[in-house]
Amino acid sequence: MKSFLEQHGESISGTINTFDRVIFKGHLNGFFPSGAFARYLWQRDVLLKDAGRFFEAETRRIRDHIESMAADRPVEYLAGASTHRSGSSKEARAREIAERDGVTEGLVCVLSVVEPCRSFTVVGNRRTQRLEVVYRPRKCRHYYLYLIDPEFGWMHVRLQTWAPYEIQVYVNGREWLARQMDRAGIGYRRSDNKITWVDDVEAVTALCKTFAHTDWPPFLDRQAALVNPLLPGLSPRIRCLMGHGVDLTRETALRKWKG
Repeated sequence: MKSFLEQHGESISGTINTFDRVIFKGHLNGFFPSGAFARYLWQRDVLLKDAGRFFEAETRRIRDHIESMAADRPVEYLAGASTHRSGSSKEARAREIAERDGVTEGLVCVLSVVEPCRSFTVVGNRRTQRLEVVYRPRKCRHYYLYLIDPEFGWMHVRLQTWAPYEIQVYVNGREWLARQMDRAGIGYRRSDNKITWVDDVEAVTALCKTFAHTDWPPFLDRQAALVNPLLPGLSPRIRCLMGHGVDLTRETALRKWKG
């Protein structure tokens, strides 16, 4: 079978290689060593029997922070974890809101939904007759913050509201490339998420190579500091997110996000 390039070679003037959709995931590694989560509760003066109420309060802190940060932007709760059943995805809903409200930069909206996850909880051990911490599948509320970043364009940040507070940062390499070409004054045509033509293949190829060499740690830590108000109160070892220790306060990050 002929490849696409072989079959349509006469109509192709050049090729470029770049990233499409990229997802970064991270969690608070300091919770995972044996006994670490129980020690964390002890450091916070929380008895194992009271852990549920403690983390419900922490979840409310995250909820209140995100809803206050959204200010005049919509915050919507979705009844189902998968919006595809209704014929529309979370991103499609966010794009509808952006188009409706004429948003071209900054926060578009916040969508919240209860989704499956893995998290810590405290259960009774029948054999030892003691309470213990376990890490297992469960469900909790997640927040999706959709925004239009000056450099990366359309993106989202997803935050799990129960420990270990997993975070997901989504960026689109082709969205980034389009913005780079705009800045460089390079002509191009785009269809949805596809770049179908450029007027300088060599220059665009050089741009594509720089995406992988983006200084990711400050960018990713800035997103974490924006959405999770609990980070400043955690120990430096636990707060080390995504393997990096950039100490960026939420206030500084918020100023950078809002310009």
